Amino acid sequence: MVHKSISTGRGAVHYWMDGDGDRAMLFTHGATMDHGLFRFQMDHFAQRFRVITWDVPAHGQSRPYEHFSLQNAAQELIAILDAESISSAHLVGQSMGGYISQIAAAEHPARVLTISAVDSSPVQVSYYSGLDRWLLSITPFLLSLYPYSTLVNTIANQIAISPAARSYALETLKTFTKTEIAHIMGAVYDGLLQYNHARLRCPVLIVCGARDRTGKVRTYCDRWAAKEGRELRIIPNAAHNANMDNPEEFDRILEKFLEKAELKAQV
Repeated sequence: MVHKSISTGRGAVHYWMDGDGDRAMLFTHGATMDHGLFRFQMDHFAQRFRVITWDVPAHGQSRPYEHFSLQNAAQELIAILDAESISSAHLVGQSMGGYISQIAAAEHPARVLTISAVDSSPVQVSYYSGLDRWLLSITPFLLSLYPYSTLVNTIANQIAISPAARSYALETLKTFTKTEIAHIMGAVYDGLLQYNHARLRCPVLIVCGARDRTGKVRTYCDRWAAKEGRELRIIPNAAHNANMDNPEEFDRILEKFLEKAELKAQV
């Protein structure tokens, strides 16, 4: 993969590219992860696509970064497409990455061909009850109550079930302090609760691990699919980081969705 970066007024943002197809895919990881979350997808889809993965601002090598928010991250996503002269791309986002992808699609609809939301939920405040909003708002405080070692181990064991995925999650989490983890989670939930938009115009695939026990993600995925008539696929033997827990099944489902979307676009 080729490592590149762009300079922004808030900090440098790093990304990696592979493949040379005439169609582009951009993968966005979840909170406290980094570009390595999509290592298996990069290898698989680079055979036919121009693929990009990146370290979201305030994560991985995209640090230091000032004023991290979902909205600013969505702006940087579009800036990467601009830097590579990519007019439009398929966006794949896991958890927080799904939020960022949806905001990019809402604000720049012509730049997004499809969205594949992996263990994510809709960026539409109407989906969340008053109790849900309150619980999300106090998440940073709740995280601060855990001893650091307990916190990172608990998160890693919750979001992944395969040994390789858990090892990756724990290794990546340990690059953050407890304060940084709480700050990132707070910024994510603050952005999620402030944002609302109409139904996205592009095709949307919703993917959820069968053993995802992170918050109410599965409930929101079910509601999202039912309300908007979106395709929902459940990945067996997978938790919150479903694409890494079961990459073979995830890649198969994503590949089929993209093929169907591109055939429909040609009609």
